[in-house]
Amino acid sequence: MEHRAVRLLSRRYNLTNTGYKYLEIGINVGPPSYVEIALGDNRGHELWLSLETWKGLYEQRCNIYKMLRNEHKDNFISVGPLTVRVCTMNDATLVRLDSSSVRITMTETTLRRMFAFDGCIDVTFERLVRLIVRSMSSIRDSPTSRPKMLYAIAVVSMGISSSIASYWL
Repeated sequence: MEHRAVRLLSRRYNLTNTGYKYLEIGINVGPPSYVEIALGDNRGHELWLSLETWKGLYEQRCNIYKMLRNEHKDNFISVGPLTVRVCTMNDATLVRLDSSSVRITMTETTLRRMFAFDGCIDVTFERLVRLIVRSMSSIRDSPTSRPKMLYAIAVVSMGISSSIASYWL
């Protein structure tokens, strides 16, 4: 099993009351650094989503709800690299999100809660992208390495002048 990615300035949204399933967005420090959206559980399974895949999934939510009610003509929906299916397990109807390497299963309540965070994902995504762009511009003439990128993101996110940060690091 892969280790969970370390994300800087991440924000985790619990999808269940116990926090067993979550939606997380944060900066994955590369190279290159990028904003990553992950749908995961406490067993270490994470389904990484690009913003395009997340938006596609959100746009298909009505069709997914129709599948849950048996009103959709197909029994699956493809959204980028994801396949969304509805299945029944122990008399419970579940939504299954499959990628090539990870499968996440959830109830309709969890799915609805996930889609309710769309506005939060939009705002956080834009904020983190701006932070990466500002960090990259602060190290524009030097070769990017992981320590330099971590340093640049920390300096920009905390609003510290680079001369003060250099003194303490």
